[in-house]
Amino acid sequence: MRVLISGFEAFGEHKINPTALIVEALNQGLIASPSTLTVDQILLPVTFKEAFIKFDKKIQTFNPDVIISFGVANRDSIELENVALNYIDARIQDNEGEQPRKRPICLNGPPSYLSTLPIQGIESRLKEARIPVRISNDAGAYVCNYLFYKLMESNQDTFRLCGFIHVPPIEKMSQSQLQEAVSHILHYIDY
Repeated sequence: MRVLISGFEAFGEHKINPTALIVEALNQGLIASPSTLTVDQILLPVTFKEAFIKFDKKIQTFNPDVIISFGVANRDSIELENVALNYIDARIQDNEGEQPRKRPICLNGPPSYLSTLPIQGIESRLKEARIPVRISNDAGAYVCNYLFYKLMESNQDTFRLCGFIHVPPIEKMSQSQLQEAVSHILHYIDY
């Protein structure tokens, strides 16, 4: 099974984006994953114009079975996002200075898409490992939700498992705990 994991570069108040550290740790082989998985990773720009374009190119070349996107949010636990909304309302500019407000992502698209990741099972696995986690129905209205929506939109006719996971800032969850969480997620999806 082929798994693609994405993270984002630093942006706004997040001078260190823990999802960039996840990508770097995967690249260096610091996160344990089952030998039956082929895991690849990509670091994405925090921009509405380029994030999904770059991601989609990687998806087309790698052809994964599972796609897990990670983003950072000011929350206290890992949040397994359940729904991507067809809505942008950027409270801050992206890294190119764009700040779209109160508009749909896709004019004629459905109002939402649901994650196809086994989020209830992932939640149980992380709880067993005593890692703070919950299922969320609010992926925000910034680049994370935009990427999540575009990812789900482009995979409606595939059998890929796709979804989005928010992680806390590095001040609220250590890099080692995040790496442990990613390892548990990878082991869980390799069932």
